[in-house]
Amino acid sequence: MAMSSNSTLTNLKQAQSAERSDMDGLIKFILATLLAILPFWVQNMMSFGVLTIYLGIMTLASKIKPKTLLISATSYAIIVLIPYLFGLLMNTLIYSLSNNALFANQQGTYESFLRLFRLFIIWYVSILYFHSTPIKTVLGMLDKLLKPLKLLGVPVEDYLKVVMCVVIELKSMGVEVKNSLGESMRSVMGEGGRWFKINVKGIAQIIVSLIVDSFGKLEKIESFVEKVNPEELYYYCFKLSKRDVVVVLSFIMLVSLMWMIEIGYFV
Repeated sequence: MAMSSNSTLTNLKQAQSAERSDMDGLIKFILATLLAILPFWVQNMMSFGVLTIYLGIMTLASKIKPKTLLISATSYAIIVLIPYLFGLLMNTLIYSLSNNALFANQQGTYESFLRLFRLFIIWYVSILYFHSTPIKTVLGMLDKLLKPLKLLGVPVEDYLKVVMCVVIELKSMGVEVKNSLGESMRSVMGEGGRWFKINVKGIAQIIVSLIVDSFGKLEKIESFVEKVNPEELYYYCFKLSKRDVVVVLSFIMLVSLMWMIEIGYFV
């Protein structure tokens, strides 16, 4: 346990030194918030095109894996797009059958597209932010934001320590659980043409085994939380780098360009 904790803290310190070349977490958060608000300010399709190109450049600069973006797009489609389109379809169907004005679609195709696009921008920007910002930086900013609660006696540091320790433990056991689950699933499924004949009892045993292992991990996390200091888990210190200045200037140029498009400067 001690060796595991020491190696974890060593990795955190190495990540801290490597992170100094990244953007400041607070500046990145402010820019992400403004980017999420921008689609609600513009109406011109050219402005949406410029915003899309800018987000594409930011995605390349963030070096986020295409697999992550694909998972994000899939989750957006499942959670937002499909339910919205299904509701729109049902609304149209009920209106055509009942001719009830309550189910009449008050929005055209363009308005519906704008709503979905704006929701997608909020979703996408949040994905960019949380996948390019270390969790320890996010918790560090949250720790400073909740300082008034700390002055009132609320154990904010203890809560954040638990969150960070759980994240660290989940990362360390992710590959182990994946391999173990894969081997266990192969053992409870049929061979060759019997792939679809699943042993329900075997799967139940796998689930029970994972639950039992999770209780053992809880003791490990509890011991880790008691021994570690908050400064070793998360931190935040405002720093202004050249990269921050470049990104802020690029955002100002983006807003200026979109503003000129909206007022018809190029027409």
